[in-house]
Amino acid sequence: MALDSRFLAELKARNNIADIISTAVQLKRNGTRHVGLCPFHGEKTPSFTVFEDTASFYCFGCGAGGDVITFTMRYNNLDYIEAVRYLAERSGMALPEEEGRNAAYQRKKRERLYEMHKLAARFFYKTLMSPQGKEGLDYLLGRGITKESIVRYGLGFAPDSFNALKDHLREQGYSPDEMLAGSLLARSERSSSSYDKFRNRVMFPIFDLRGNVVAFSGRLLGDGKPKYLNSNETEIYTKGNCVFGLHLAKNEPEGTLILCEGNLDVVSLSQAGFTGAVAPLGTAFTKEQARILAKYAKNIVVAFDNDSAGLKATDKAIKYLEEQGIPVRVLQMSGAKDPDEFIKTYGRERFAMLMKSSKTPIEFQLEKLRAGLDLADTAMKVEYQRKAVETVAAVESAVERDVYITKLAKELGVSVESVRMDVERYRKRKASTTQRQVIKAKEQELKGTYDRVNPERAGNIRAARSEEMLIALLAKHPNLWQEAERRLPPDQFRTSFNRRVYQFILEEYRASPDAQTPVFAKAFDEKEMARISYFVNTAMLNGDPMEQMAECVAIIKDEQAKRIDPGAFSPEELMQKLKGEN
Repeated sequence: MALDSRFLAELKARNNIADIISTAVQLKRNGTRHVGLCPFHGEKTPSFTVFEDTASFYCFGCGAGGDVITFTMRYNNLDYIEAVRYLAERSGMALPEEEGRNAAYQRKKRERLYEMHKLAARFFYKTLMSPQGKEGLDYLLGRGITKESIVRYGLGFAPDSFNALKDHLREQGYSPDEMLAGSLLARSERSSSSYDKFRNRVMFPIFDLRGNVVAFSGRLLGDGKPKYLNSNETEIYTKGNCVFGLHLAKNEPEGTLILCEGNLDVVSLSQAGFTGAVAPLGTAFTKEQARILAKYAKNIVVAFDNDSAGLKATDKAIKYLEEQGIPVRVLQMSGAKDPDEFIKTYGRERFAMLMKSSKTPIEFQLEKLRAGLDLADTAMKVEYQRKAVETVAAVESAVERDVYITKLAKELGVSVESVRMDVERYRKRKASTTQRQVIKAKEQELKGTYDRVNPERAGNIRAARSEEMLIALLAKHPNLWQEAERRLPPDQFRTSFNRRVYQFILEEYRASPDAQTPVFAKAFDEKEMARISYFVNTAMLNGDPMEQMAECVAIIKDEQAKRIDPGAFSPEELMQKLKGEN
């Protein structure tokens, strides 16, 4: 959708960034800024900052940044147009009627994909409830799944046919190309013909948070591989961004989500009254899934399968969830490999007791370290104490740390003080190492060693700093743009990224003279937005704006002249450049 600069400027003006972000982050005013805990990474000291004067935000902890559109996109897992539409509806604005042909086509294409998946889900459900689906229905009922749960999750059955779904959707007006684009068909390697991707499988439709069917997971009946077959990623489905069952579990009144491995685990638990059950989708649990869950959960219980793969997956899930600041506990089962089997073997009440006795992440790690060890053996005992001390030392809270120190001392039969001394000694050593790493990273950052947004910055430090200062001036003082353009055309910039930002600002102000800040989100990606937000909001703009602009222009022109005329370098300057200290 081609959106007019004036429309976007008004959209930003009507959606105060502090008001929008305060619905997701508890902000505290600090002068002209607002600070809070970052919603994009776990932290205990606020480093997330909202700047109302530039209508932007930046996290000094993880480097996330941008404007109100960027925040809406990232926090709500929306694309650019969806975020604009959300903000427009919130502020009572209508999106411009004029859209480019391509944008209109893409929107229509997505709408047809949604509708096609809904029709496919209905087809699979009707097949399950027909004589043709008897084998699938017998399988589900045999696993203890009730017809009510089948309806609740929209379960279905794909018949053992190469063309059943294809023919059905053709009758509804969909082409094989559309079905291929939606991952409902597969293409033969030997010919160009296509056929039903899902055959002889119990079907689990995958819903997005708005209740749209966006993909499927099919469980094979009988022998063969793969046992589970999942939709490929499409325009409406990214498996790392979806969580099975969350469209229902997000309304769980107590806010406790149970993270399982399998779709059947989710259905079984929900059927037993544990309505907060969710699962990843044919992939390892991702950071993005953790961020999505954090928006709906007050706490999360990880209930992955009771095997080596499940234990590894649990470690990763704990890490990602704790980064989001969500309280996590771990459910450990014995006598069953997964929640579905446990419920069927021992019943709902035993599972409820298991939930109540779930472990903290530290207790879970300590139990893993202790597994298989004989603490009566001196060598094993010493090895366990060393690893356990490292685990307890990672606990930030002094009170919590003290609880685990006391428990560990009792378990090992040693004094509390000796364990505490070991823990504090390890923490000091770790802090020293971390500090050295931070200093080294900052040095590399200043040199531009790992700068993927503006790789030319490292070799043009003096020019790049002035370019960034000039961009910050224009972002905060729109009235300067015409004078800046008169004095310095974009081709005088030394770094391509800053040149592109500068060019964009001039075009924005030219198109919308009344704009208070440029709408960068429509032209720059997430990392680029963060970089712009950083230097716009950290630039030292203390003096007269016109004088500062003149100084920036003079430095940029001077650096450009030096590039053109190598003779302009003094021996000292040349030596500095060779050392990378310009």
